[in-house]
Amino acid sequence: MTRASEQIPVDTLPDPERLLGDALPDILADCHDWIGRIDAITRLEGGNVSHVFRVEGTRGSVVLKVRSATFVRIPSMRTDPALIGDERRALEVYGALAPSMFPRVLAFHPQAHAMIMTDVFPDRRSYEDHLQERAGTSEELARLGTAVRYVHEATKDVQVPIRSQGDLWFREHTFNYSLRASGHPVLERVCQELSAEEPQRLVLGDLAPKNLSLADGRVAFCDLDNVHRSRPVFDVGYLLAHILLHHIDQPEHLPALLSALLDAYYADRPPSLRTLQLVATVAAGVIFYRLDNSMVPYRLGTSALRRQQVRRSVARLLDRGPITPDSLHDAVAGAP
Repeated sequence: MTRASEQIPVDTLPDPERLLGDALPDILADCHDWIGRIDAITRLEGGNVSHVFRVEGTRGSVVLKVRSATFVRIPSMRTDPALIGDERRALEVYGALAPSMFPRVLAFHPQAHAMIMTDVFPDRRSYEDHLQERAGTSEELARLGTAVRYVHEATKDVQVPIRSQGDLWFREHTFNYSLRASGHPVLERVCQELSAEEPQRLVLGDLAPKNLSLADGRVAFCDLDNVHRSRPVFDVGYLLAHILLHHIDQPEHLPALLSALLDAYYADRPPSLRTLQLVATVAAGVIFYRLDNSMVPYRLGTSALRRQQVRRSVARLLDRGPITPDSLHDAVAGAP
């Protein structure tokens, strides 16, 4: 099994010609139709599952995504390349309901397991890239909370199946790696509660800063590879966890950031105490997932010691009983 230290370095990954072979000319012809003469093709970092490239031309840029039979950075993990069709289906659903927030599929090549999409990152950087350099702002988190609320409302009645394996199967798969992996009994009970609640609605499933842009005053989401049916609190808790993690060493910013995010998301429907407890517990599980997972290490600009301190503090909090976003913030900020 490939460990973190054995991840394939980006500079050793195949270029598009090696990856796509005879399919490349047709794919580049489709890119040319949208961006003119092709000037450069650059591999984008950050993902572990698919190969992603930015193709630049005289009239702009597009994104080329290719899925193969193994995870791109973890070749010991096998996958079905045809699952790129699930992401295409998700993009069609979300793009029809919130077109300004998601990439549009410009061309799909099922035999090559490749698709060409609009480039929705105007500054060529993800929100994670920005958070590596500075703290978030309340304005950004409010804008993000409003956008996530809009997406959840826009898709609440969608009945189209997304996952080839089944949306509810994928929900349990997601719970297994992002919540259950730590083995904490509170997280198992929350998984059961979220599975039992109705209605099960579409969620983005990987609502992390690496998969979104807040540039130019807009909000855009990408990488819909994890869309499935669950409860919206899963997305909210997942996002909350990443905001906490990216401010481990700047905890003074967290009260304003968490308030901005949650106030914006729940602006027109104040949450119950139980809803806030579920959001916080999902966030705690995702914190464990990001701090514990050596197979898919998460990029954080903090020390290994600080990671351990935060993990222990959050575990003690879960041991004591129901938690809230405020108590989770205190555990992260006050970890000795």
